[in-house]
Amino acid sequence: MTRMAPKSKGFSTSKPQQRMAVIGGGIMGAMTAAHLVEQGVSVTVYDPNPMGTGPGASVDTGRSFRVHYGEDQALIQMAARSRNLWMGWEQKLGRPLLHTTGKLLIEEPGDRHALDSWRTLRGLGLRADRMSQGAVLEEWPGLHTGAATVDRLGGVLDPVVILQGLHVWLASNGVEFRGEALEVSSDSVDCAGTKTEFDRVILTAGAWTQRWVDVTMEVTRQELVYFDASALGDRLRRLPVFSHMESGFYAIPTVKDGRIKVANHHPGVLGHPDGDARRVSADFEKEARQFLGRYIPELAEADVARRYVCFYSGTADRDFILDRTPDGLVVGAGFSGHGFKFAPLIGRVLAQLALGLDPEVDLERFSMRRPALRGERTKLAV
Repeated sequence: MTRMAPKSKGFSTSKPQQRMAVIGGGIMGAMTAAHLVEQGVSVTVYDPNPMGTGPGASVDTGRSFRVHYGEDQALIQMAARSRNLWMGWEQKLGRPLLHTTGKLLIEEPGDRHALDSWRTLRGLGLRADRMSQGAVLEEWPGLHTGAATVDRLGGVLDPVVILQGLHVWLASNGVEFRGEALEVSSDSVDCAGTKTEFDRVILTAGAWTQRWVDVTMEVTRQELVYFDASALGDRLRRLPVFSHMESGFYAIPTVKDGRIKVANHHPGVLGHPDGDARRVSADFEKEARQFLGRYIPELAEADVARRYVCFYSGTADRDFILDRTPDGLVVGAGFSGHGFKFAPLIGRVLAQLALGLDPEVDLERFSMRRPALRGERTKLAV
């Protein structure tokens, strides 16, 4: 007969719950915290602003979602995986997060990106079409783009709804929110003069990353103009995100406020959100209006509803940084411009790094020590 071992007295033999801190409450920090919670970790998020507010890059009315990346199958597969995870978060938060409209690439003579994207997406079994000018006009009356490639999985994410929903979900699952982190190490955080020890610290601080870790990354100033598109009526709901690869200009329709955001994805001049007046130049506004009017002529004289400046935190090769410092600080950085769409997947990966698990994505290309970080600056249009 097998004897039962006697119960221990005065202490538990169960493994103590891990305690981790996330620095930065934008979309990457929120998704990292969420995955850690799902793994049974006690999480504290540090940010000077309530989630979904403040000057960080995650705060906006609409973000483009796409899976097209030319011939880059790895990023395409990551984007497709992220889309599935977004659908899961729609169920968890009980609200729509992604408005699937399609993402349209305006084709120009000699434009390889659009054709390569179409071929690669189709080769991977993902939905994409090449369309003539007539076909574009038939599907989206008033959109005069000429020939185009359409990524049918593309659309618009709603950052405010996402971050507000995640804040409620995280708080209801025991996440603690504290103010600005002053000193940060791999296992401690100082906030308002109080130092707290953790099993691990994850840094997702966007433009403020370089306060605490030496990463090769630049912060650039990106101008945004939001045009009143209410004249389109119900057509705005069906309008796709569209972009022009060579110029870098893109347009994102946001149905809930009746606007179209026009901006340029190519890296702007160096800057930083701290202390910036967020003024948009008259020259940029003119260029944005010309872009919108060229492809939707009836909006050529549309009123400007808002002007704003956001800040990209980008690397030279436009890839992310997903890595650990030698002393164990987990770092997620370099997301601006095209990272938001990957947030559910990146949050999982950063959590896996923090937990010492094998990440589900090959992280060699995202190393903070890769030579490409010191190479020639790459342009990547949405």
